[in-house]
Amino acid sequence: MKELINSIRIFLIFRFYKLGVILERISNKGFALDIFSSSFQNNPYKTYSKMRTINPIYHSKPTFLRWVTKMDLVQEMIRDDRFSVDDRKFPIAKLRRNELRRDGRDIMLDQFENPSILKLDPPDHSRIRKLVSYGFTNRYIKSLETEINDTINQCLDKTHNLESFDLMNVLAKPLPAIVIAKMMGLPDSDLNQFQIWSENLLKEVGGIGSSVKKRKLARDAYEDLIRYFEKIIIERKDNPGDDFIGKLILAEEEGDKLNVKEMYGTCLLLLIAGHETTTRLVGNGLFALLNHPDQFECLKEDHSKIPNAVEEMLRYEPPVHATVRFANDNMTYRNRDYKRGTPFAISIAGANRDPEANQDPDVFNVLRENVKHVSFGYGPHMCIGANLARIETRLVFERLLERFPNMKLGNKNPEWQKNFIFRGFENLELKV
Repeated sequence: MKELINSIRIFLIFRFYKLGVILERISNKGFALDIFSSSFQNNPYKTYSKMRTINPIYHSKPTFLRWVTKMDLVQEMIRDDRFSVDDRKFPIAKLRRNELRRDGRDIMLDQFENPSILKLDPPDHSRIRKLVSYGFTNRYIKSLETEINDTINQCLDKTHNLESFDLMNVLAKPLPAIVIAKMMGLPDSDLNQFQIWSENLLKEVGGIGSSVKKRKLARDAYEDLIRYFEKIIIERKDNPGDDFIGKLILAEEEGDKLNVKEMYGTCLLLLIAGHETTTRLVGNGLFALLNHPDQFECLKEDHSKIPNAVEEMLRYEPPVHATVRFANDNMTYRNRDYKRGTPFAISIAGANRDPEANQDPDVFNVLRENVKHVSFGYGPHMCIGANLARIETRLVFERLLERFPNMKLGNKNPEWQKNFIFRGFENLELKV
């Protein structure tokens, strides 16, 4: 009965949404943001550009969001303390709490009340980030390079004598999961389960048209992961070790330490952000490169240009497309009034394609100078694992170009996943 009620609720929300899109088209002379449309899923950048032209803070009533698509506004709002990332403080939190209680998700409710740094404002964000940073020193991340390179080679060795293979399943998905598991000191036997949990988790986060079944898979994965990390951390309290979890347990700053719930949230965040961001960056980046043969040839001839190419990949086809902020109080911003709790979709992808930030923004150019993007966040919310993702991606492209200098896309029109937060492919076939 509960599943039937949830299915009806989702159906009604969808119908209400479609009606809103129709009304938006009427009021905007034919234009509307429709995140469910195939045209948006295949190429959202045209939509972001049109929204930016109409209003850089575009009010989309069907999504209940103000979409911010200009680089200067995005950077300003991410670092401005008048805007909050902590949804617990606003009316929307009541809906979330009621939903989780109704669904019997006590573990998720507990983590909602004790979020990771991704959902915290200063000073709580600053305190936890400072402690978590002990596990992300540049020296430590740099020390992983040899192991990351070996892992890439081991994944690609499986393609020996194959004429084609799926990049996502062979390399892009397993690589970050293996790296993160090793960073945490987790057993190799858990890697497959890790990857399944991570992929299931995102079926609800930004998923377009998530079914009741997918939502259940996502929430089961969330709670299974919390139980898993709880067991690991409790077992290792007295013997932390020298890996990332050990560093979290030992991290201390002026007598301050992470509590166990903060550790659970940090581990979960590392798994999701570290795994999914790198997975999609590799797939999206290679797709862009192979669709621009001149750029591909440029990198083949000179691997030293790969680091800059990775920045252009992050700008041109970012793995994360949006994040959310809320107005902390009733406020006037850019000559408009907003009520406390007004939600804003900070469009990372829209900002990256802002012509005032990057000249010819719709052109993919691996030699672009001074690449400007916010794909790893900005200001106090800059991604703490950005250097790890950059190292992984650089090494991936070095090995791919070295091993498969004549690779081509097996399918020139692979299907983009239906998700307006994370953008990427489920499969990406390569002919080698």
